[in-house]
Amino acid sequence: MRVEAAFDSDGFSVRPVMDPDSPGAPRLFVQKDGWIGMLAEHGSAKNHRTARPKRAYYVEGDAWHRGYLLGLLAEQEVSRMTGEFLKKVIFAFFDSGVAQKGGLEGDIQDLIATIAAGATKSVLPDVPPELLEEIKGIHDGCAAARPGTTVTREDLETLNFGVDAILAHVYSGEIFARRGIDPRLLRTPIGCNAFSLSGAAADGRHFFGRDFMFPTADVFQDTACLLIVSPEAPGRPFVSQTAPGFVGSMAAMNIAGFAMGVNMLATRLCDPHRPGFNSLGLVRDCVQHCGSADEAVGRVAAAQRGVTWLYPMADAHGRAFVVETGRKPGRRELFPYYAYVPWRYRRRLPTRGYIRRMRRRYGTPSPRQGVFPRANTYHYPFDYVLDWNERLYKAFDRDWFVKLTDFLMDLIGAVVNLFCGRIRSLWHSITTEIEEMHIGAAYEDADFGEKGFINQTWKDHNCPGPFYFAPQRESRPDVVLATNHPVSPEMRLTAMNEWIALLTKANVNDIQWRYDELNREILDALERSPQGVSEETAWDLVSFLRPDGRFPEYYNPGGAGSWQDVQVHGSITLCELTGVSMKSLFGCYGDEPVTVHLRRYF
Repeated sequence: MRVEAAFDSDGFSVRPVMDPDSPGAPRLFVQKDGWIGMLAEHGSAKNHRTARPKRAYYVEGDAWHRGYLLGLLAEQEVSRMTGEFLKKVIFAFFDSGVAQKGGLEGDIQDLIATIAAGATKSVLPDVPPELLEEIKGIHDGCAAARPGTTVTREDLETLNFGVDAILAHVYSGEIFARRGIDPRLLRTPIGCNAFSLSGAAADGRHFFGRDFMFPTADVFQDTACLLIVSPEAPGRPFVSQTAPGFVGSMAAMNIAGFAMGVNMLATRLCDPHRPGFNSLGLVRDCVQHCGSADEAVGRVAAAQRGVTWLYPMADAHGRAFVVETGRKPGRRELFPYYAYVPWRYRRRLPTRGYIRRMRRRYGTPSPRQGVFPRANTYHYPFDYVLDWNERLYKAFDRDWFVKLTDFLMDLIGAVVNLFCGRIRSLWHSITTEIEEMHIGAAYEDADFGEKGFINQTWKDHNCPGPFYFAPQRESRPDVVLATNHPVSPEMRLTAMNEWIALLTKANVNDIQWRYDELNREILDALERSPQGVSEETAWDLVSFLRPDGRFPEYYNPGGAGSWQDVQVHGSITLCELTGVSMKSLFGCYGDEPVTVHLRRYF
């Protein structure tokens, strides 16, 4: 009755469901061994395309029971995620149009599918047993809901950990280079925005905004939901924006007012042989077990990670971080500042002695266990921008283009030999694209100020690839923001690599523009409201790319069709950490967002 009343207060109605363990008439909950699960549908928020009400679930108990109850309630959605979504999302990691021209689409698709399925097995030993037990419960619940279910444990494991396995290989490039696959054929669906506004929020509130930009595979927009979880002690109750089948979270917040998300980050600091425990699962693990942002930083550092990600996080006490992470190094391994930097750039980069001096001058921490926590109190060492960026820009010149084409010629030669010349026709388009990366990359001091823009619009290309120190724009201790690039100079060095330059291509410019634009919009909002931003303004900030806003063509090029039908690429979420509420939009931009006030359920 308590949970039903809480759903009702949030605009949801509990939907009667059949319980195979209790045959008879539909009930308002399913149960297993005394634990209950409930499915609720929103009264007014519906999917613009399908007209289906937005859903929220409630589950409780130990790991297996939580999974079982969700599988029982959402077998159809889990089946779509482990079937249709899993097959389609692979296409997000390569340029199918270019691959088709070279006759390589099948080769790359099969390789990525093999990595996702096979390398997932190497991830499992590093995953907390609790999450694996929950996956087992989801499978068992689906089998109980429909004996002929297509859901398998292997597919659930690949759904949850396959992306990390893929990215560890894509970012490091080993297996693709070894097989002679040109990085231009690969694609990284890099996109995410996040911010924390503590004292910058009105009425003593703290907003954590999260724009999870990831391919929907034309499935996620229909299955996405909010999941309210009451775990056995010592875990904390939390709400997660996710989709049934995932044990991880795109964004999550617990009852203590701690929230966390994850942003993609392309650098070479990965371990393809041990992808480890990262991303959505690590977000979920931290939110369930941590009561503060500081506690979560320690938990991220302790995890056996093998892929680079950014973890924005914040708590109700005003603490916030963007935790920049890579693989967890060996016990005596030094941080690999220059391991991936081309030799011609190293003489234009600071020495280890310079790095140590900057650390002492600004009181910044050293990367520990492959982690750099950029806190809201972090003092960005702007010396890196002043001392090194101009010479880095100059290094990104025609001479660099000639050397890069030599590198590409060797790479293409390997591809031609491997695939019997099937991609010779790609050479012209590859060289054209690389040359375009160099056009307009001009250094200007004014670009690096507090409200500066390296790219004035989202279509500009003024970044010299990843070969520069990205400035931290935000200087207030109550504002932290992130898109998809490392801001700390030390982590930035791990992204300065030819493979990453070719892999990310125009994404580098988009990432920097989104960071600069979101920074400007936050500062402008604070100038208009010195007392702090309202919830309405915070929602407007986190959804600044929506197709009915200031940048209508970002997601809807040419204005094709109605903006209401444009899919949300992932989800947009705003957490209010003092009142412990989560507002989230998923599906289509014309949909109504849904809100959960977590404390009402407990």
